[in-house]
Amino acid sequence: MDSQSLGTLQSPSTFSESSKTGSSRSAASSGKEKEQDFTKDNVTSPIDLECHIQAERITKILDEAIYKTRLAVCLPNLVKEYRTLSSILSSQHMDDLVLIFEQYDSPLFSTSILNLAAMDDLKNGDISLKNRLNPELGLLLYIMSSYPALKPVVNNMVDEDKLTPSLKYLLAFENFRDLMVKQMETTAAEELAMKLKTRKLEASNEKLIEKINEYTKTLKEETDNFEENMRIKADIIASLEKELAVQNQETSVRIQKKILDSERQMVLATRAHIVKSEMLKEEEVESRENYEQLLKAHLVDEKNQRARRLKVETQLLSWLQKYDGEMADKQVELDEYTDKYEDEVKKCEELEAKLAEQDKEYIPLMEEREAEYQQEMAEKMNKFLIEHAARVIQHAWREVLANRVEKKRLKKLLKKMQAAEDKKAKK
Repeated sequence: MDSQSLGTLQSPSTFSESSKTGSSRSAASSGKEKEQDFTKDNVTSPIDLECHIQAERITKILDEAIYKTRLAVCLPNLVKEYRTLSSILSSQHMDDLVLIFEQYDSPLFSTSILNLAAMDDLKNGDISLKNRLNPELGLLLYIMSSYPALKPVVNNMVDEDKLTPSLKYLLAFENFRDLMVKQMETTAAEELAMKLKTRKLEASNEKLIEKINEYTKTLKEETDNFEENMRIKADIIASLEKELAVQNQETSVRIQKKILDSERQMVLATRAHIVKSEMLKEEEVESRENYEQLLKAHLVDEKNQRARRLKVETQLLSWLQKYDGEMADKQVELDEYTDKYEDEVKKCEELEAKLAEQDKEYIPLMEEREAEYQQEMAEKMNKFLIEHAARVIQHAWREVLANRVEKKRLKKLLKKMQAAEDKKAKK
């Protein structure tokens, strides 16, 4: 069966003993308990008894409507279960059901005048609700609902069914029934108390909303102040970066000049080293002669040193033996100090645990201090770079002065060498 036939299946019928959510059984048990209470003498007034009877009637009507809805939802599957129906229903009712099934599947062959009129309207394009009704389906539901043995079959089919629109409607209907039962069980005093409680919650909610608005305004102001401070700091950082770039450019120009000067000095130093290398060659000959003489003297010294080494090794062995004896005594003191050290370590661990608790307040303060420290270090770094550049320049200037002194010394040395050669030439 398609979903269009559900419009004819929503009339109340027999009582449903079980539902998807188990609400019908709980409501029935609570209804029985209340019924037992109202049968006693001097329990309630006639008005309360009348209200209870009306509530039971409404509950029964809703339960019958829910069972009819369950039966309508399972009707397409029940049509396929011919053996199940034939084992439960009588033969006469089975013939009626087969006839109704055939008329429902092929309404053109129905003997119902209403079905024929509905088909004419459908051919003319009228698809209103009245043309989707089939009065014989009401008879079908009445016949099937009159057999209590079908209830377990219907409930099992509903439990095994997937979440379809019809099942959603059934669940919503059962929730509506539970809400109706709960509402009928609520007394006027309880409902009034709930309303008063709701009003109190609304009043407190308004106060909380006002506080939230105040806190939001305060937070916005603090955020604006913070953004303004950050903008000022960003401007300061940008200006410092510009100054640093200018200083870097000036420093690079100075370094380039120093490189050119150093290359010139290197050429002059190379020439001086060539002269100096010739002098060293002459000194090499003299050094070889001196080396031979020193070698002989060193051989003699080596013999003497070997004798002294033997003496020192003997003395060292005696000292080692003495050291081993003293260390045996010191080991006892070391063990005592180790025990003291372990005690101190335990005390330190206890202090660290206490410090960990203090860090919860100390760390946020240190983070703020760290931010200030970073800013201060950035300023010091800029100052350090400037001073470092100045020191580099001074160092380079000292090297220039040292090179000049070295040149003068080389000139004097050359003059002395020339004078010595002149003397040799005269001799």
